[in-house]
Amino acid sequence: MAEQMKPSGIDWIGNIPSDWNAKKVKYVISDIKDGTHGTFDRVESGELLLSAKNVFDDGIRIGENESEISILDYKSIISNGFPKKNDVLLCCVGTIGRCCVYEYDQSIAFQRSVAFLRPLQQTNARYLKYALQSDSTLIQEQFLINKSAQDGLYMGSVRELIIPYPNSKSEQQAIADFLDKECAQIDSIAADLEKQIDLLQQYKKSLITETVTKGLDKSVPMKDSGVEWIGEIPDHWDAKRMKYFLSVSSGDAITNEQLEDGKYPVYGGGKQMGCFNRTNVDKNKILIGRVGANCGCVTITDVPSWATDNALVVQTYCHFKYIYYLLISADLNRLNEANAQPLITGAKVGNCVVSFAKNHAEQERIARYLDEHCEKIENIIVGKQKQLETIRQHKKSLIYEYVTGKKRVKEVQ
Repeated sequence: MAEQMKPSGIDWIGNIPSDWNAKKVKYVISDIKDGTHGTFDRVESGELLLSAKNVFDDGIRIGENESEISILDYKSIISNGFPKKNDVLLCCVGTIGRCCVYEYDQSIAFQRSVAFLRPLQQTNARYLKYALQSDSTLIQEQFLINKSAQDGLYMGSVRELIIPYPNSKSEQQAIADFLDKECAQIDSIAADLEKQIDLLQQYKKSLITETVTKGLDKSVPMKDSGVEWIGEIPDHWDAKRMKYFLSVSSGDAITNEQLEDGKYPVYGGGKQMGCFNRTNVDKNKILIGRVGANCGCVTITDVPSWATDNALVVQTYCHFKYIYYLLISADLNRLNEANAQPLITGAKVGNCVVSFAKNHAEQERIARYLDEHCEKIENIIVGKQKQLETIRQHKKSLIYEYVTGKKRVKEVQ
């Protein structure tokens, strides 16, 4: 017999089972709070102060160097009784929408980027988590996000989110149990793919480093480079500061408004950040990210582009692709200065010592070899990334189908 369905009244939810309702979150929870809005001194040994960066769909992740605060400050933050075991934690700033069920017996202090939802007795916390993870809810969040310096969801907006709601708590639990099992299998496959991708990326980087520091001919005499991290190099090569065979200059400033229109890529402190209707660098120019978490990343322009003042533009008389690989092997991110904002300078790049093949023909052979082999590795990586995206989309579809009742768990049919 076909399942009886009815309109939910919400486009992004669609039809739901006739014995379900579409309910606002405020009607399925008893309370909601967010983390502290205060500023607290950090201490070397105290209690944890976590944030949205610690909240993931599979639980809370605590690193080795998390912020710690005094016992007194910790007690003042958790004095409102949040969070406690079985609350649902929702990221309201940063990666908005990530959520998990709080599994600890003791409260941990959080910053305001995390909201705590306390389910009613008739609401299964794990079902509520999946309902909040569903695309049917994430779409609503995008409409409700407060557009400010940092996107965020207000508590009032969270209360107004509408979720599909089975009135039977046993059905909620059955759905949550089913999704726990299915999602665990999907997450295991995804984790394996991520590991494979990481290993391939490491292999690609090690291949580049080995080739540009040792060369292609393993039979040539070697000598000590005098640089510990480089080790031995071919006898006819030099250990040389890069300023002797390349020059580095900053790009030109551009406003965010100018990024909204144009056909030429714009590069700043990392990857492409938009488009502009003018260019200041030609095709096949090497750019280095100068500012930000990705400072030191190396890019080759494949079309005329615009390099902002957060990028460094490289000029060289050497084979440009050889220099590109040489810069990758130099791991320039290690040069970033210990400021609040990661930063590298052209002077630091220029003073970096590398293993240098003086002969242009040899540079070309190295570049051609790495082009061929890196392309093969990259093609495998792209294939793995497509598989990973497919499995992630399958997980999203599975959650959506079961929390909206498009598919029912057999135990409750």
